[in-house]
Amino acid sequence: MKKALLSVLVYFLITQCLGALLYAVIALLMKSNNMSIPGPALLSGMYMLCIFIAITICWKGLKVMRIPETFSTSDIKWGWALVAIVAAIAGIFAGNLLIEIINLPDLFEEDMMDMADSIWGILTIAIIGPIAEELVLREGLCGYLIRNGSNPTKAIWISAITFGIIHFNPTQVAIAVIVIILGVIYVKTGSIVLTSIIHILNNSFAVVQMKILGEEAKDLKMVDWVGGYTIAGLCIIIGFAVCYFLMRKFWESNPSSTSIEH
Repeated sequence: MKKALLSVLVYFLITQCLGALLYAVIALLMKSNNMSIPGPALLSGMYMLCIFIAITICWKGLKVMRIPETFSTSDIKWGWALVAIVAAIAGIFAGNLLIEIINLPDLFEEDMMDMADSIWGILTIAIIGPIAEELVLREGLCGYLIRNGSNPTKAIWISAITFGIIHFNPTQVAIAVIVIILGVIYVKTGSIVLTSIIHILNNSFAVVQMKILGEEAKDLKMVDWVGGYTIAGLCIIIGFAVCYFLMRKFWESNPSSTSIEH
């Protein structure tokens, strides 16, 4: 377990701390030479570079990832994949409504808005970031634990809790239940392909919302959109119920992938 958790720590330190440091140093050098600083593009570029460095260390150095095996689709049953996607969407919708009702703050909203101003930022938020997190949390943490004797259910919970801790953002901690769904899908398919698709869909929706609404996206309330708190409460109950029912069917109807154990 220590090696798997170390890989998550390495990823977090490199992408967050080293990325911020590189951005600050380059921005300072550019400013001292009277050069304009391409804020969002530069920040996104540094983040992408750090993601590449971190994934390479976890893969080649710590050896906690199966690449390219984790991108295999051989164990994915696409009919059930659609069921899992619908379940995830229902859970995400209900989770977002719940977050609004209990009024949890999004500490990184401003950063995401800034990054969405450049094409590199959009690629980072919508595609590269989700795939990198699936590699680290599903393949590198959950998968490594299973390959070294951990119970799949325990591994799924550990990856979900770790997700909440490393993001250090109340809104993302609250939807750790969605990470449990991704863990279940990973265990059943032995691949991060389907989990990455769901993760990308979720982040892409947020980017589209930011690009279309701009600053107004901060004031958008799904609770008002569905018709108030009473209806929102019903939507939360129905959304989580649908998510649970479909994921239970998915779990019972699909054997755990054997490829994840090798």
